[in-house]
Amino acid sequence: MRKILKHSDIFGATSSALCLLHCIVTPFLFFVPFWWSGLNFAFIFVSLFAVYYSARKTSRKIMKPLFWVGFLVLSFLILNEEYGTLHIPELATYIAASNLAFLHIYNLKYCQCDD
Repeated sequence: MRKILKHSDIFGATSSALCLLHCIVTPFLFFVPFWWSGLNFAFIFVSLFAVYYSARKTSRKIMKPLFWVGFLVLSFLILNEEYGTLHIPELATYIAASNLAFLHIYNLKYCQCDD
């Protein structure tokens, strides 16, 4: 757990990329087991921790709101898709997941300051 918290950007980028892959692969399956849709909640949970710790240790103030807005948008889109409240194209979820992965990678490369 300590390693995950120390490298939350890598963990978050990986989680967002896996979420994106999950979103892309789901329509191609002929039958979707219950556990497959349950992964949506797992991605939200994992992303929450990755965003929380990445936002805490970033050196740029603008990254904090970007992380949280990105997380909230992705969570809203995932929950909306799960419960079917609004008709929003899948592309929005793909963009939100890609955005969050990009934010983690950007934060890892350019926003880490040890001093």
